Amino acid sequence: MRTAIYFAAALAAAPCSAEVYDCVIDPSETVDVAGASGGVVAQVHVEPGEQVERGQLLAKMDSTIQRATVEMLRLRADDTSEIEAQKTQLTFLEARLKRTQELSTRGVVSREVLEEIQTAVEAARSVLVRVELARRVAMEELKRAEAVLSLLEIRSPIEGIVLERYFDDGEYLPQEGRFATIVRLDPLDVITFLPVTEYGTIQEGDMAQVRPAPPIDGVYQAEILRIDRVFDVASGTFGLHLRLDNPDLSIPAGHRCKVTFGSEVDAPPQD
Repeated sequence: MRTAIYFAAALAAAPCSAEVYDCVIDPSETVDVAGASGGVVAQVHVEPGEQVERGQLLAKMDSTIQRATVEMLRLRADDTSEIEAQKTQLTFLEARLKRTQELSTRGVVSREVLEEIQTAVEAARSVLVRVELARRVAMEELKRAEAVLSLLEIRSPIEGIVLERYFDDGEYLPQEGRFATIVRLDPLDVITFLPVTEYGTIQEGDMAQVRPAPPIDGVYQAEILRIDRVFDVASGTFGLHLRLDNPDLSIPAGHRCKVTFGSEVDAPPQD
């Protein structure tokens, strides 16, 4: 809305020539980073103006209860004593069954004794299946608890600059509350509006030359990413969005500029 108002006023007050147009340089992404669950902010790891990487830890919420739960479930998931005991019992019964079968073929033991041993072996196998299943369930419960614990870590979803941070250590962050705002400055988004008479003279993928307003010097190449398909009736214009690479972050966002289409202005090569 701010950009549209600016361009409408600029076109009404001082129309540009057919080749040079007003523009605004904005971040390509602006993300409000929220916490997945409410709680007390235990540790803050970033400051406003700091550059962050995608996935970088921004803050940790208090997780005393969740960590205790994870440790309890880890002990249960790592405990294999019941499984080992049941395997030992099954091995013993299987060996006993084998001996009983040999004796049964010689008529030394009765059929009833053999069937009792066979039943005991089947029961031991069933118990082993159950205790192995119980351990797998414990491992899945551990994964779930670890996932809940990870939700108490706030991480950056993009690479960018911390524009604002809204909470400090010890403050209560509401559920899904906004912790920080991060902007992506590489690439930048250049927004301009052209008269509808120019519609069709440029195409997506075409290159343009962007000259930031003072005190930023230089002329930079930008690629047309999107051409609005809906005209603004009041101003008789349509919008353009251009991609401006900014690998060294030398070009600030939130700045006015001029844009030229075609080859009339040769931009110096960027580093």
